[in-house]
Amino acid sequence: MDKDERNEHFKEFAHLHYPELSQLFFTMYARISELRPIEEIDAIELEIKTLIAQRAYDLVRHAMYCNHINSSYWPGSPNFGQASPMYEHDTTARTNDVPDLTAWPEPPTTVE
Repeated sequence: MDKDERNEHFKEFAHLHYPELSQLFFTMYARISELRPIEEIDAIELEIKTLIAQRAYDLVRHAMYCNHINSSYWPGSPNFGQASPMYEHDTTARTNDVPDLTAWPEPPTTVE
């Protein structure tokens, strides 16, 4: 895989994710600088981890959704959201079957 592809392919996902993530980090740093109780800081840390988990799930579901149906049903198209309930159920089931990532995989090698 091309390194640029790995770095750039999901850049719009990063642009969407960054504002909500940066707001939580800003809140956490503000509470640290205000010397707030550790419980408040831990609560923000949990919110950050939860948001990352939610958005990772959303990205996998988006990938599953787009990988298995006609592109006319992809986000941004006029027919988005009109896939059958059975397809929606299957997409959710496939997403739920993807195991959690417990260690970073080796980066893909560059194919020449």
